Amino acid sequence: MGRSSGVGTLAGAGTALYDQPSAHPAAADLSRRLGVWRQVRVEEEFPRSFPGVSMNPGLNKDQQELVDTAERIAHECLGPRAAEVDASGTNPKESWHDVWQNGLLTIGIPKKYGGHELDMLTYVMVIEKLAGGCTNTGMTVHMHSTVMRFIDALGTDKQRAMYYPEIVDDGKLFGSWGSEPQTRGGSAFRHTTITPDGDGYVLNGEKNFCTMSGGAHRYMIHCNAQNTPDPIGSQVLALIPNDVAGLSQMDEWNTLGMRGTVSPSMKLDNCVVTKDGVLGKPGDGYHTGITQGFSLGFAAAYVGAAQTALDFTKDFCIKQTFSGASGRVADELLVQRTIAEMTMTLSSARMALYDAASQWEGKTANQRAVIAARPKYLATLASQDVSTKAIQISGGRSVHKRWPLERIYRDIRTSTLMPPTLDRCLELIGRDEFNLDTALNRDA
Repeated sequence: MGRSSGVGTLAGAGTALYDQPSAHPAAADLSRRLGVWRQVRVEEEFPRSFPGVSMNPGLNKDQQELVDTAERIAHECLGPRAAEVDASGTNPKESWHDVWQNGLLTIGIPKKYGGHELDMLTYVMVIEKLAGGCTNTGMTVHMHSTVMRFIDALGTDKQRAMYYPEIVDDGKLFGSWGSEPQTRGGSAFRHTTITPDGDGYVLNGEKNFCTMSGGAHRYMIHCNAQNTPDPIGSQVLALIPNDVAGLSQMDEWNTLGMRGTVSPSMKLDNCVVTKDGVLGKPGDGYHTGITQGFSLGFAAAYVGAAQTALDFTKDFCIKQTFSGASGRVADELLVQRTIAEMTMTLSSARMALYDAASQWEGKTANQRAVIAARPKYLATLASQDVSTKAIQISGGRSVHKRWPLERIYRDIRTSTLMPPTLDRCLELIGRDEFNLDTALNRDA
């Protein structure tokens, strides 16, 4: 069962997401009264479902339980901390712990090693739910889980047996550092080099947007084995511990949004990589098609965050009245029209996301690049539209930090800058419509 679009969706989440001091009685009273309102008003007076929003895409019992678990901890655990994570600009370590304790830190790990080995559809639904509670937590869990997929695809049995217990048993996270100051939009070419040194290797270079800096246990570095212009054939994925000598922070992470991802620029100065730290051979990583999965997880996070903004706005409209008005904000035709636009826009993005995830298995890297571009494009536009209109409908009070809308707006506007860009998505889709190949040497 997907996220219900009914206005009472957050009945069990009122305290988790919105139980903060408010100058307005409608907002202050929301978390206390929403549960009763859901049972009486929604289920009895307004029984309905929204195709594409409350759709059940055919999950089995085990898959559905994982999605339900993600939604529960998003409401009970992640949501209450989201504002503090944003304000402090720190890694959401407590939320990561809750994700681990509830078995969701292993969604990218094979069952053989104690993980869930999720199919892509169930996976994006889990990320969507987590991001609905805390965008930063949902996004970082996605990054971590993608590294787990790389270890599975490229690692040896020895490497899997060495790294996976750190997550399954100890709740550690792994980050992925690919972006560099000299390149734009996720270009595949890496200036950071890995060169042989004694029994291992050394890394040298600079990385930016180094997500989970200081929080993850290990970092997967996208680097260049040959220092040649071949962007794919020269690329190597190398794992280093967070306390490796020669790793230093170059700047602070003080951004508009996604502040809890803690992604400053980092310098690698002769950082040692053991032989067991290198995954596969040069060029192997891109051909797995795992890289293209980053975009699906991004889209899932956008949809999850936007759904929370939409739900909050609907709840506000139901409770709020103004002096001189004939009824609630929800009774105004223009508001109903705008909410309908927001709902349909988000529904379309979600359906595109689920459809893309359903097609994922067995596709090549090039095919996955096109498949992922569709929901990435639609979810970017939909989440920006929904978060903007949520603030417009709610008015000036929505910019207060005690309300979640301004934080969600900032997180969405920041995270939707991640590659591939809208233009690159359209290029991928357009070329595919004409049966033209698109090189994977860039994903900007």
